[in-house]
Amino acid sequence: MAYYRRRGGYRSGYRRGNPKALFKLITLIIFVAAVALAVIQTTRAQKIALNEKKLADEVNSLQSKLEIVQNYVPAYILEGKSETALAYQKLYPEMMAERPQTLDEIDKRAIYLTFEGGPSENTEDILDYLKNAGQKATFFITCENIQGNEAIIKRMSDEGHTVGICSYSTDYKTIYQSVDAFLADFNKAYTAIYDACGVYPSVFRFPCGSINEYNSSIYRELISEMTRRGFVFFDWNVNSDDNGNNEDDWEAIVQDVANDVKDYDQAIVLMHDSEENSSTARAVKYMLNYLGKNGYYFANIKSTTVPVTFDYFE
Repeated sequence: MAYYRRRGGYRSGYRRGNPKALFKLITLIIFVAAVALAVIQTTRAQKIALNEKKLADEVNSLQSKLEIVQNYVPAYILEGKSETALAYQKLYPEMMAERPQTLDEIDKRAIYLTFEGGPSENTEDILDYLKNAGQKATFFITCENIQGNEAIIKRMSDEGHTVGICSYSTDYKTIYQSVDAFLADFNKAYTAIYDACGVYPSVFRFPCGSINEYNSSIYRELISEMTRRGFVFFDWNVNSDDNGNNEDDWEAIVQDVANDVKDYDQAIVLMHDSEENSSTARAVKYMLNYLGKNGYYFANIKSTTVPVTFDYFE
């Protein structure tokens, strides 16, 4: 029996030593749990940091977009003063055009001669040369010159050329004082052309081009408003320089245009037909022949012609 008791005592002592192993096990479990918790917290912290970066990037992006909007949209529109912003849209409600839904395909062999400053006697010579060659052109009229030359405008229309608007006055500082001032001048020109030929124009050219030294503070609004009214405007990509270095040199006009049209799929040529541009008229005569022999033909701009315009976000 004593032996039995000693074994029993021994086994009891063994059982009393067991809590140390249990403590180690519990300690290990706690350590593993702490490590796991640390990993989870680290992962969460990384996700939070990543989300914060994404949010910061989005904020920066939105801020950049806001700055763009502030730069290109008038302040009174941003401030919600719609009555002020839309006031000029109520002017001349009849001055509207039907904007085309589709545009013509570009023909690389077509050259668009466009004239400003007329009508004048030089315009009549240009019309004669075009008629003899069976070609077309576009005339953006300076409408203060229409009086006494109504028959020239009528002839343009009757012979299939495009009659467009450049301006009524050549006082560009006044024209570009405001959107209202521009619309007043445009409406006067719009009416004058209709009175001369019985056709309301649907295409136009901003005097001095769509972006120039006179309209830098309002050109975005002008483009937006004229587009809203359905009119299509055209700048140019080939300059004959007939109002500059080539004014008295018809051969240089022909050569410069012939060299430059090759660089564009759709060449729209800036020329002038005022009283001072006799060299231009002569240049047209030889240009029609020279470029015609090189596979080109001359077309008139329509509202369905793909516009050539200066860079809007200059």
